[in-house]
Amino acid sequence: MIRTPILLTLVAFSLFSSCRYRTAPEPTETSKALKDEQIALGGIIAEQLTDYSLINSSLANREAVFAESLQHLRALSEEMKYEKTGEEAENEFRRAWTKQQEKITRQLENLSIDDARNWIALNDSLLKYSGEVVYADELERMAYNIAVPEIMTESMIKSFCYTNLYDRIYVNFFSSSYMEYEHTTGGKVRIIQDTNYPFDGSIVLKIELQDTRYLDLFVRIPHWADRASVTVKGVKYNVIPGTYTEIAKKWKNGDEMEIVLGMRPDTVSNGQGNFAFTYGPLLLAYSDMQNDSLVFSGTDPVKYLRYVSPPGKMPTFTFSGIPQKTLVLQPYFSEEQEGRTRTAWIKTL
Repeated sequence: MIRTPILLTLVAFSLFSSCRYRTAPEPTETSKALKDEQIALGGIIAEQLTDYSLINSSLANREAVFAESLQHLRALSEEMKYEKTGEEAENEFRRAWTKQQEKITRQLENLSIDDARNWIALNDSLLKYSGEVVYADELERMAYNIAVPEIMTESMIKSFCYTNLYDRIYVNFFSSSYMEYEHTTGGKVRIIQDTNYPFDGSIVLKIELQDTRYLDLFVRIPHWADRASVTVKGVKYNVIPGTYTEIAKKWKNGDEMEIVLGMRPDTVSNGQGNFAFTYGPLLLAYSDMQNDSLVFSGTDPVKYLRYVSPPGKMPTFTFSGIPQKTLVLQPYFSEEQEGRTRTAWIKTL
């Protein structure tokens, strides 16, 4: 029998040890990455990742200009995750993140490898922790505009393309691809994504199952997709841009979901009197030796934009808003041309 003084000593030592050696608890994540072998990428993104003609030799010489601010953001995010800070701290973080995102946008054409990878890693972590679409939107924007072999790897995209928590599956990234995993009740689940995105906004998700299974699917609706729709067996689900549409139901083998994002051109400002055209997640760029002399003096640049490519092909636009000059714009990643200036930005008066 243990005497009372000895028992108290053991309890006290146990409490001291637990306090002395306890580490910070792991943050609760909304979802987790799957293993690389559970995902296969195809379509446009797979072509980009293996197209070594897109390699830009100047990337290696670019200096990181956001190391300090990204380190600060990382520290704030870790504090938010582990110390469970309140709403005020979370709002402060979101303001800091938004400012950084604006700086990244301005610097996108000259972003260093280190800055790009650190920004991608930060948003990947935030997506899995918070489950907020804004971080998935940013990851997709980076993937489709700067996914060259030096910056983004296949493994990096697989880390956030699909994520899950048990039988909650998040479709965070649109591209021809598939994912598979073992259902919690047994049996393989495969989700096949068939699409020509981002060249158009039509996506079909096909479910392959060994038997009927309950799945809770969360489909990302980008913030720019204000004409989006999600349909399963003729039933339209409520969609709100900048959120996930949840479809929780029993699925049968061969069931399909139709997603239409309703892509159309828009503009983004760099905060310095310049604007660029976007098409869904794509930044549109043009090549011109005298781009400094190109100035738009109108009020609505989109009305001067014309879609000229065949449906399903690489989006190509002409812009006639500058006197005596017609610009041809295509996705930024396609515009590498030796010896020519490459930019997305157009000056305004």
